[in-house]
Parts: sequence; C-alpha cells; structure tokens
Amino acid sequence: MNLLKKPLILAMTATLLLAGCGQNSTPEKAASTTAAPVEQKDVLAIVNGDTITVEEFNAIKLQLPPQAQASDEQVLNQLIELKALAQKAEADGLAKEAAIQSEIERAKESILANHLVKRMMKDMKFTDEQLKKEYDELVTKLPKKQEMKAAHILVENEEQAKEIQKKVNEGGDFAELAKANSIDPGSKDQGGDLGWFEAGMMVPEFSAAAAALKPGETTKEPVKSQFGWHIIKLEETRDVPPPAFEAVKPQVENMMQQKAVEKLVNDTRAAAKVEIKKPAEPAAKPAEAAPAAAPAATK
Repeated sequence: MNLLKKPLILAMTATLLLAGCGQNSTPEKAASTTAAPVEQKDVLAIVNGDTITVEEFNAIKLQLPPQAQASDEQVLNQLIELKALAQKAEADGLAKEAAIQSEIERAKESILANHLVKRMMKDMKFTDEQLKKEYDELVTKLPKKQEMKAAHILVENEEQAKEIQKKVNEGGDFAELAKANSIDPGSKDQGGDLGWFEAGMMVPEFSAAAAALKPGETTKEPVKSQFGWHIIKLEETRDVPPPAFEAVKPQVENMMQQKAVEKLVNDTRAAAKVEIKKPAEPAAKPAEAAPAAAPAATK
C-alpha cells in the first residue's frame, strides 16, 4: 500500500477544486469561452484531453505540507490519478448533486478569501516610523512589573540560620557571611548576589519575604523553603524595562498586519447587504447506538 497517496491527494484537492469551479459546465458556455493556448513545452501530461501544466504542477508542489512531500514523479502520478478521478466523478454526474455543488462553492469561497488576504498582506509595507508609533502605543498598555535585586545566604538547618541571622542583625558583613556559610553554589562566591529577578521566578516563600522588604533591608528571621533556610537582603528594585523596539519589530509588524486584516473583514462585512433569515442552530447530534444486549445465560 502506498501510504503517501492519501496526504498527496488531500493536498492537491483544493487547487483542483478552484480550477474546476471556474470551468463552464455546459457545451454552449464552453464554446463561448476562448482559453489562452497552452504551449506544448509547458504541458507535463494530458489526461483525457485535460492538460497538466508546469505552472499547475509547481503550484501544487509548493502547497504540499511537510508530511506529504514527495518526488516530482510521485506528485505528477498522483495529479494524473486525481484528475482522472475528478473526470469520472464529473461523467457520473456527481457535480450536479446539490450537496456536492454546495461543498465546491464553499471551497471556492474559502480559497478566494484566503488569496485576497494573502495578496493584501504581500503588498502591505510599513515604515519604521509607523512601526515605532505602534510599538510606543503597545508599551503604554503593558502592565507595570517590578524586578528585585537581592542576595541570600542559604543553609541546611534552622539552628545555623538563626546564628547567621543574629550576626547579620548585629551588623555583620552580609557578603562575607554568605561566602563563608552559604551552600548555594550559584551565588556563594558572589557574596550571595542573585542578580535581578521578578518575584514569580523564585519559590513562593522566598518571593514573599523579599517583596516585603525595602531596599537595603534584610529579613529579621530566616525563611524556610524547599531548598533550606534563607537569610535574604533586598538590594534594589526597578520597573521591568519593555523589550527593545528592534527586538520585537517583527512581532509589531505582524500585529499591524493582523489589525489590517481585521479591518478588511469588518469593512467588507459592513459594506455587504446581509439578511439573516433564521438564527443558526447547532447540528443535531447523531443518535447513540443502543447498548448490546447481554448474552443469554446458559443452563
């Protein structure tokens, strides 16, 4: 079994649907339409008179999702098979069935709407001045956050923590006490310095104790956490600076594109004459299968 066929056929269907929707369904209409001649060098295959061009092949190849990537030969063979199936469905009259016509029309509308948005976004360009203005507006709406710069001395037991706390309370050098006693390898040699952090980055007990201090203050009693016992000194606090403009410039541009798409949708909807005849109702759930009867008891 060729497991590659199913994803390939599914990926190709949308393109062929749109192409098929644009074709005329009656001989009279077909005769009145003059198609642009296709050069022989651009034709890869002919299926019952219907050509598969290089342009069509390349368009489909580019649309294939990663899991459906295949060789050119496999893609062409699948395209031939799909066209043959579509032709048979047409010959069998499936295209005249109301449900299928409705499905084709929905696919056509979806593809056209998506391409309208893609084309608009492709042509959309923003100057650095526009992006910076949007960035400045976004920054003003960001919630204010604070960072703390603190140091700590971490020990294993409460008794030792209280001894060190007593020395700190009596004016002992916090950094020297940390170097001599702390078991935190990441901060011990720096005198217990933890650098800048937001409250949520530390365990709750540590964060709550540090947040209750003023710059320059130390805890009056050791604080217990899952790591041991802490004596904490708050050095400074500051507002968290917003991300630099250059660092988030692509995201700002993406947000502006999304706003433009939303405006297009809203403006198009507002300009359309819409009459809602009946509120949408949820589709009925399929009936659940009755539970199987219990087997009869044997005597």
